[in-house]
Amino acid sequence: MRQIWITKHGGPEVLEIRETRIEEPGPDQVQIRVHFAGINFADILSRMGLYPGAPRPPFVPGYEISGIIEKVGSSVDPVLAGKPVIGITQFNGYSSSVNLPLDRVVSLDSNEQLRTGVVLPVNYLTAYLMLINQTHLQAGEWVLIHGIGGGVGIAATQIAGILGAGIIGTASAHKHERLRQLGVEHLIDYRKEDFLARVMEITGGKGADVILDPIGGAHLKRSYRALAGLGRLVAYGFSAAAIGPRKRILHAAREYLRFPKFHPVKLISHNKGVFGFHLGMVRNEKTLKAALTTLIKWLNEGKINPLVDCVFPFSRVQAAHEYIAAHQNFGKVLLTPDDV
Repeated sequence: MRQIWITKHGGPEVLEIRETRIEEPGPDQVQIRVHFAGINFADILSRMGLYPGAPRPPFVPGYEISGIIEKVGSSVDPVLAGKPVIGITQFNGYSSSVNLPLDRVVSLDSNEQLRTGVVLPVNYLTAYLMLINQTHLQAGEWVLIHGIGGGVGIAATQIAGILGAGIIGTASAHKHERLRQLGVEHLIDYRKEDFLARVMEITGGKGADVILDPIGGAHLKRSYRALAGLGRLVAYGFSAAAIGPRKRILHAAREYLRFPKFHPVKLISHNKGVFGFHLGMVRNEKTLKAALTTLIKWLNEGKINPLVDCVFPFSRVQAAHEYIAAHQNFGKVLLTPDDV
């Protein structure tokens, strides 16, 4: 099989395609021929050595795949062979084949869902757990979604819409028209506008009830100031580390040191809450499977519509990482093995 390895920490040039051999699936595993693998900002941070919990190089990144089950372990019903599925890989997703435990695999209705279904295990699962399990977003509340034109941003937009919340989003101006077509009325060009002032204007001085911030660094402090009383802020990324000059390690270190500290006394006096979210650290398999099952149901009912921006072959993985780091994507960016 073919895999994409992070050979050492650094820029996209450290990504390398290697031919390896896959073992037979274990008793409770299935072997999946991968059709699509999702690319996430976590992969970029892992490549740079900035993602908590990532292995030391060399390793194969990738958190989510979709494909067809080719083999099953001795304890798995053989009727599953040939079925289309999505899977949570927690690394090793940039592979042409993977072995996964059956409890990390969810069936799709058809092969046609392989391209959109692969977006669910990270982007939609992240948005779902933050909005429903952590912040309990309610109908009529305001949610501010930073990076609303990205994979998690679009997922959060669709889930917030199902919940009946008012949506505010920050995005580059060139994404605004497409976001309006998705029904997002309140958009902020973060390059030219002060999002804090605009949020207060949109909400009549109240602030946002829930804020999702994947940027981190000093940006997180301004997000906290944009919260309403009883508001909830979720920090779930550190994209500020990948913005700036090509030699980004020192830039990332400076941004890391600018993360604010939230003292409990101030949280009490402000009636605000701050959460952290890291999908890779969620160990409750029942919670993950239940959320994915709900998302598949919503997909089949047409309540969510995962948007795929583009698909890169394995041979262009370096360009794919640059594309995402430059925030050029609108929706999800995928990889596909060149021979699929």
